[in-house]
Amino acid sequence: MLAPLLIAFLATPPPAPAAGDAAAAQAMLRRLEERSAHTSDLAARFSQSYRSGMLGRQVTERGTVEIKRPGLMRWEYTEPEKKVFVSDGRSFYFYVPAEKQVIVSRQDGQRSLAARLLSGRGDLGAEFSVSLDSPQEEGVVRLKLVPRHEDPDLERAWVDLEPSGRIRAIQLDDLQGNRTSFRFEAIRENTGLKDERFRFQVPKGVEVIRG
Repeated sequence: MLAPLLIAFLATPPPAPAAGDAAAAQAMLRRLEERSAHTSDLAARFSQSYRSGMLGRQVTERGTVEIKRPGLMRWEYTEPEKKVFVSDGRSFYFYVPAEKQVIVSRQDGQRSLAARLLSGRGDLGAEFSVSLDSPQEEGVVRLKLVPRHEDPDLERAWVDLEPSGRIRAIQLDDLQGNRTSFRFEAIRENTGLKDERFRFQVPKGVEVIRG
């Protein structure tokens, strides 16, 4: 008697999201994009965690980030290892002092979703299916983003937003089961960051590797 009921239950598709939830998700996405459009620069402290899907091991790093539109970024990692990632609008520089080398690569339009979210680049509504998800903490709205087309580097993402549209946290899952999470604190916006902050000077005695 239970078998037919179980089969019927499994064959029944899950209910579609309520129209109100879909509208609320789109409204929150617009709020995020509108706030980004009015933010010329920002600076914050961040923590970044990476969990390997294969090894089950997690690594957490901390530092500061500075961003200036369009396309300028500076990530300075202070824990557990010092390293610097700089984008000057033309090239990427990744410098690890302990290794005495800097990797330089050409900048293109394909950047990580986290960087694009923070810098306000791209039409997220066109690239992702957006819905509301259960928040992980009080005082935030959680958006779930699923690529509309298969992406080898991203399976799904979550963005935690303050009601004003300011980003509090980002979580990225890829197809290999790896998870990268960012959390931002002490965010300051429109402080007038100078372009010089995003010009990387190669230190003397450091090997330059061009990718």
